[in-house]
Amino acid sequence: MSDMNSPRRLRRTTRFQPPPLAPEEEDTETPRPVTRPLCPKWLAVATFLYALFLLALTAINLIGSDRLWWTALNQYLPQWVWGITPCCLLFAFVKRYRRGMWAAILMVLWVVFPIMDFRYALWHPNVENRKGTRLRLMTYNVKNGYYGHDRMTRTIEEANADVILLQQAHGTYKDGLVPYLSKYHVFMVDQYIFASKFPILEADTRDLNVPQSRLVALRCRLAIGKRVVTVYSVHLLSPRRGITNFRKNTEAMFWNNRIRKIQGYRLGQYLKYEWGPVLLAGDLNAPVQSSITEHLGDANLYNAFNLAGRGYGYTYGHTLPLRHSFTRIDHIFASREFVTLDCFTGSAEGSDHRPLIADMFLPDEE
Repeated sequence: MSDMNSPRRLRRTTRFQPPPLAPEEEDTETPRPVTRPLCPKWLAVATFLYALFLLALTAINLIGSDRLWWTALNQYLPQWVWGITPCCLLFAFVKRYRRGMWAAILMVLWVVFPIMDFRYALWHPNVENRKGTRLRLMTYNVKNGYYGHDRMTRTIEEANADVILLQQAHGTYKDGLVPYLSKYHVFMVDQYIFASKFPILEADTRDLNVPQSRLVALRCRLAIGKRVVTVYSVHLLSPRRGITNFRKNTEAMFWNNRIRKIQGYRLGQYLKYEWGPVLLAGDLNAPVQSSITEHLGDANLYNAFNLAGRGYGYTYGHTLPLRHSFTRIDHIFASREFVTLDCFTGSAEGSDHRPLIADMFLPDEE
């Protein structure tokens, strides 16, 4: 009975607590700060040096890519080769230091756009309500029909141009162009064929001869609408000999380019004395970065593709082992009287050059 009447004993439960550690056993470890990986020194140096190289190459292109022998040679190389190293650096950054990938990506973009001369016309002028004449101009180095007269003629027909300027056209007129050009006014001299749907008022040549190269430029005057237009068809010295002899003499490329600069200077002098609207087109055998084009700019002409083209506008290289066009050495230049609506390249079938085609508008004289 006494056990039943005694207060019930409550069982005390406690959570398990580990015994206190001795002073010498206390956990004195503190969290370590998070350290980020550092960029390898070799990778940083390589990126910096290559960025300096691209900046130097861009600066030389701006002042004239033919100022030095090695840059004169470089202007005939596919410029995408300078993007291989940034791609390799990008791979290294992915593996070793991802925070630095932006530098390699920026260099790749620098090659793709400024170095490779990418153009994109954001707008085209509206000439719907203006009085004047629309015309399509085509310049085409047909390489004497070597790649097939049928292909060459088909490429010309596809362009459906109003004014056709052919270079290196020896013998091609009788061999395949007679039926198509029967609806054009045609003038032929030396290597040139000039065909126009507009009347040809006069035609002659301009001397571009130097001791190492005997060349002329074709000059015609056309009646387009109510205006008289002067049109030059040109074909400057080929760089082939300079590139071929480059291994024997590094200065060969420089002197080869020097001859083209003299020919470009003479063209500029002729153009300065022309009056009224002027067009110049042909195979200049030099990219737009070359200082040869400075003389045309001094004559108040602008590059049609630079103003109205989209993309790269490459006209040469597709018959070489790389099998794609990689440089723009064919050009169309126009005076300020012309409005360039569009400029683009044609088919690669009929020659080792693609034709360059420009849609233009010539306002009536006010």
